[in-house]
Amino acid sequence: MPRQHQVAHRNPNNWLNQIFNDDDRLLNEFQPTTDVSETDKEIKVICNLPGLKKEDVKIDVDEQHHVLTVSGEVKKEKKEDNERYHCVERSVGSFSRSVTLPKNVDLDGIKANLEHGVLRVTVPKKVEESKKRTINID
Repeated sequence: MPRQHQVAHRNPNNWLNQIFNDDDRLLNEFQPTTDVSETDKEIKVICNLPGLKKEDVKIDVDEQHHVLTVSGEVKKEKKEDNERYHCVERSVGSFSRSVTLPKNVDLDGIKANLEHGVLRVTVPKKVEESKKRTINID
């Protein structure tokens, strides 16, 4: 039997109180899982934001440095006075994820959609016209 289980077996109430007391030291800071992909026409940023509404999420673009930042906060649910947790796996806290974008994107054409806890941000690429010119010979 693993040592932790042996301690729990000897004094389960003490063990539960030590691990699942009301402080936040065991709660992990929330970091949304994020995918970034690219096609010929756009950059896609997809973040898993379970339980969040669009009012809880902010998307900023630093136009000078071409950085897209998704931020927000997952708040701790209110605990009832007589409630004792036996397992805490959900994370809470503020989060911020930044993605550096290439220079050939249209920052004015960025679109975002949050549905079923999945944020999808699309950043269209600029259509580059072929620049052809004739060079005069001196």
